[in-house]
Amino acid sequence: MSIRSTIESLFTQQVTTFTDYGLFRALETGQAPTASYISFIENVVRTHFKSPQLLAFLFAVAPPQAADNLQHNLLEELGIDQESGVAHPSLLKQLAVGAGLAHQLPALEAQAEADLRQVITTPLLYGTLKEVGLAALYEVTAFEFMLSRGAQRIADALASYCGLSPATLLWFTHHATVDQRHAEQGFENLLSYIRAYEFSDADARTILEMTLRENVFIKRYFGIPLANTSAVAEVTL
Repeated sequence: MSIRSTIESLFTQQVTTFTDYGLFRALETGQAPTASYISFIENVVRTHFKSPQLLAFLFAVAPPQAADNLQHNLLEELGIDQESGVAHPSLLKQLAVGAGLAHQLPALEAQAEADLRQVITTPLLYGTLKEVGLAALYEVTAFEFMLSRGAQRIADALASYCGLSPATLLWFTHHATVDQRHAEQGFENLLSYIRAYEFSDADARTILEMTLRENVFIKRYFGIPLANTSAVAEVTL
């Protein structure tokens, strides 16, 4: 199996594990208590609030072949790109306010800052920035892949069972559209990165498995680490 097929296979398994997960299915079918919907929205805001800074790092380490795509993504996150026009952190604030969480925004922003600080101050798992960059690019691309397939489902559930307006849910519906393109570009970016920094397929696969050793969507959106060793074991070159 090619490295691209390996990446897509593991991303797909992660998305399936996420959407089959009990808490997700309860949210999507209206079986979850109100507190679970609120907690889910809080975790989404917290997870993505510092996305522009992460994309800035990826742009900084990107090889020339991936730089244009990552620059476009960064400008879109910041609201500078004319096609988007709205900074994504603003859409997250809009989501929080529309969900009745305006009072929680300072705490959520502080938690996002703390998460970023932890990432920066934790000792590096890898020997050079090229490995750190690849791991970060894997996770960002995985989220784009998931949102291109799941964001509309999430928006529909929040509209149906929480009564949230289209304006409130714009962060989800926007990502359901733009991440179709971003996910495809993400695969191109990953392959360009792997080639430019001369990773062997074996090393690229090892970093992929280490990055996705837990289901990142369940971990970030529900705050529950979930080992995904069975999914990793099924992916072979």
